[in-house]
Amino acid sequence: MSGIPDISDMQWPIYWEREYTTAIAPERLKLEMNPHRPLMTNMPLSEQRKLAESGYKVLPDDCGPVRMVSQYGWLIRCPVDCKLRRTKDGFKWQAPEIKPEERLLGYKSFSGMYVDTILNSGYAKLCCGIRFYYPKQIGIMLKDIPNHFYHYPDRTFSVWEGIKSQEYKLTPNLYDFLPDYDAFVTNVLLQLNKPTTLKRGDPVALVVPVLLPKQFRLEELTPERKQSSPQS
Repeated sequence: MSGIPDISDMQWPIYWEREYTTAIAPERLKLEMNPHRPLMTNMPLSEQRKLAESGYKVLPDDCGPVRMVSQYGWLIRCPVDCKLRRTKDGFKWQAPEIKPEERLLGYKSFSGMYVDTILNSGYAKLCCGIRFYYPKQIGIMLKDIPNHFYHYPDRTFSVWEGIKSQEYKLTPNLYDFLPDYDAFVTNVLLQLNKPTTLKRGDPVALVVPVLLPKQFRLEELTPERKQSSPQS
């Protein structure tokens, strides 16, 4: 179809580095897939019915789009042990109080080394210690872990999702050899449902590359458009 750019060969490298030595390298999201489980995608309906009669339980990971999530974006993990004791309304501390010995290393309290709070909001901001450098043609989106109630049913917080683009330049690009790149740090805004303890290595969020709105537009594929376009 004319007017559609060929992006099949486009590939922009994204770089990352540690801000803190405790930061854990980004990785793919590992789902609870079992390669020996039969997949119903290509099964005829009769075989699917027999499988269901045998007591086979379908899981979210059996869905192709859910499995694809594990190949898209990178998992960000908590770099340290954190105890988050702020209440949801933002004005009270949860009892019991944080012990003095827990303040020594900084990251076990709201001292600001790894965890900070948005003033009078109750939202904790966790610094995961990873800095990304990405091309200006794309954006970086910070997302909550998909289906986290299934994969991580005991999570006591949720992630406020947001997108970083070149229109928001509060994070400086430190390197002259990346002139067409912007920077993004993995500071994750958490909404606490109850007092939360994070351990080093706990999954927190996903970082996903996305096209910016100016890179595409949404149009309805009308019958007139189909008739006027040349067939390939």
